[in-house]
Amino acid sequence: MPQEKEDIRIHALLVDDDVRLQTNVRDFLEPYGCRITSRTDGRNIEAALEEVRPDIILLDVMLPGDDGFAVLQRLRAVSRIPVLMLTARGHDADRIVGLEMGADDYLPKPFNPRELLARIKAVLRRTSPHGTPPEQMPDMLSAGQIRLDLKRQKLCCADDCIDLTITEFRIIRTFMSRPDSILSRDEIQTLSFGENYHCSDRNIDVYISRARNTLRKLCGESPIRTVWGSGYCWVKDEGGEQG
Repeated sequence: MPQEKEDIRIHALLVDDDVRLQTNVRDFLEPYGCRITSRTDGRNIEAALEEVRPDIILLDVMLPGDDGFAVLQRLRAVSRIPVLMLTARGHDADRIVGLEMGADDYLPKPFNPRELLARIKAVLRRTSPHGTPPEQMPDMLSAGQIRLDLKRQKLCCADDCIDLTITEFRIIRTFMSRPDSILSRDEIQTLSFGENYHCSDRNIDVYISRARNTLRKLCGESPIRTVWGSGYCWVKDEGGEQG
């Protein structure tokens, strides 16, 4: 039985120089409520953001001129918009570089368009606090005196602010979006970096430690608390952390 079409109303900006792929993606996704706007290269990507105002960017790595990594770097300097990278190069190194530079997911070519649709929906769920529709996403998350500027990737406490690395931003965003929720290391990995990012529990512990150190440096203490045998939790109403 064919899959029932869904009215999900997503606007995607597809940046890929393969015109045939553009057509195939548009033909498959538009019946599912996805509006597709296409560009063949990453020139003037900042202007395209203002003109198109997409919910998500589908960004090819192998572009003419600046490649997808260079375009992603420019995007992350001005925007927190979700980015799903597409590439014929499926090497782990390329995937990890893209994710660590700020991509939200990574899909190797050739891909099944149903998987592309599923990835788009998963990225938007993960990057929208509490499943908030993209157009209603806040610019700031707050917990007491701690504020996370989602657009500028800054962490603020009272009147002081500091810039965050991509990893610190993603870890802290994951916790501040889910206060008082106990998150396992696997959940932290998926929520922060996506299903395509794989690392050891030790790596997650190191990322948490760095985020805690940043919070202590700015706020004097960290609300990220260890829950022994389960994972970690951002505790709204208690100061400090255990472990």
